[in-house]
Amino acid sequence: MRIEFIGIQTKILTANNGDIVEFVKFALETNECKLEENDIIIIASKIISTVEGCQIKISDIKEVREDVFPLAEKSKLDPRFVELVFREADEIVGAVPGAVLALKNGVLQANAGVDQSNSGGTEYYITLPKDPVEFANKIRLQLQKVFSVSIGVIIADSKTHPLRRGTSGFALGVSGFSPIIDDRGTKDLFNREMHITTRALADNLVCGAEILMGESNEKIPIVIVKGLKELPIQEIKNNYENNEQMKMDPLNCIYIGPLWKKS
Repeated sequence: MRIEFIGIQTKILTANNGDIVEFVKFALETNECKLEENDIIIIASKIISTVEGCQIKISDIKEVREDVFPLAEKSKLDPRFVELVFREADEIVGAVPGAVLALKNGVLQANAGVDQSNSGGTEYYITLPKDPVEFANKIRLQLQKVFSVSIGVIIADSKTHPLRRGTSGFALGVSGFSPIIDDRGTKDLFNREMHITTRALADNLVCGAEILMGESNEKIPIVIVKGLKELPIQEIKNNYENNEQMKMDPLNCIYIGPLWKKS
């Protein structure tokens, strides 16, 4: 089996020219890339956030709550930035120099996904898309009509992992296929049954795409994955339930579970 990742370089997207489907269509045409059956389109979350107007002007953050200042001091971040993290986070876990660890939509992320890079300018911060699952589904359905093929769509972001240096990709929202491959019940090479192993298919695809997408000035916010013909692209009855497969209760997580406060 051979899988191919194709980086699609684009112009810089602004909120004023924010039809994502037209943006993707034009980018594919410019890069002479044709969508085929069972292709997966991976789209960087930053361009979705830009279209949705998730850019926050730093000077517009006037009020900062008292809880922010100890974490701002510990993280050495602007209190206004940390205030925005508090607003975006479902739960604040703690801080280290350079970042505040927070839970956002079931994912542990630095700064709850709030970012300063590629935010639209030095005077802006940018937050995660409002509903990446719904956006992935909307893009998929529209592109399928345009190109008359069945495809999958992933809205992608990057994060760090416990005790590992550097970022890698993960899926914020998935549409058109199951993001998890469940190996439970299968046998290994020595006929031993697998009991707990599942594979993060969507996250792994984003990791491959991140090599091309980069994190700074690459201008490759779209990656097409080809060669997944053995992967059944299926119509998912409930898109949100499909995405919930990727999440885990903090108490069951091998990294955070032993440290998580018991309620």
